[in-house]
Amino acid sequence: MSMPSFPPGGANLTREEALTMIIASIAMEELALSHILNAEGEKLQYILGTLPGSKPCAGHQDVLAVNKSVASLLDVVAQNQMLLKSKLEKVLEVCPPPAPPCPPPAPPCWKPEPIPPCKPPCEGPHRAKSVLQLAQRQPGLTWARNCRLPWRQLVQRGDGLCWKEQSPDKICLNPEKAYAVQYTLNIRRAHLAEDGGAVLLKQTPCGAFSEALPLYFQLERCRDRTQTLQYAAVLYPRMGCGSEAELSLVLEAPSVVCVERAILNIMEL
Repeated sequence: MSMPSFPPGGANLTREEALTMIIASIAMEELALSHILNAEGEKLQYILGTLPGSKPCAGHQDVLAVNKSVASLLDVVAQNQMLLKSKLEKVLEVCPPPAPPCPPPAPPCWKPEPIPPCKPPCEGPHRAKSVLQLAQRQPGLTWARNCRLPWRQLVQRGDGLCWKEQSPDKICLNPEKAYAVQYTLNIRRAHLAEDGGAVLLKQTPCGAFSEALPLYFQLERCRDRTQTLQYAAVLYPRMGCGSEAELSLVLEAPSVVCVERAILNIMEL
């Protein structure tokens, strides 16, 4: 392996370039020592016959002599390593410290824009949308097949939705508007029979809005275990369906279920 050579005009090197050359020479010496150690290791492998394709070619005395030679060379390499370490430490002491990193640019000044005051909802086409929230009539209600679930009112905003105490199982809708419907039911079996069923969003008259898919469920084996059913749909109006429509939640199941909790939300779109 050839030794590193200084570039032409080496006397004109700057201080930083000269220090860099010294550090490079130390690295090259370290590389040369690693090649020497690798060669000594291959020498031992050869006389022991552990190299691929080789066989033992020396006796016990020869192995001991080679081992002594390798140990002597390792002693010299260790002394050289100590000299290189001392040399590198001296060079690093006189090396200029690295330049500090540039500070990040200051963020631009930002001031939040004032929020305009809230205005009351306007009448006409830009009025507030109607919202209706209902809950089950009573906890632990028994819900039978083909029966409508009765409700009690929690929240009502606007006049586009109507619920009346006289008909607690029906919600009056405007057939010319679209509505988002979402309900959550906590139910459990009332008998030991293992069966399931479906919950339907029933429209009156039929076809007043786009068809909503039923929510199918399977009752748990344990009678006291409560199941949570969640459903969401969007009802789009259909033309020529009369002046008023009604919406109800109907059970389609062979046996009755107990409704522990039920929440129905309807919002005008």
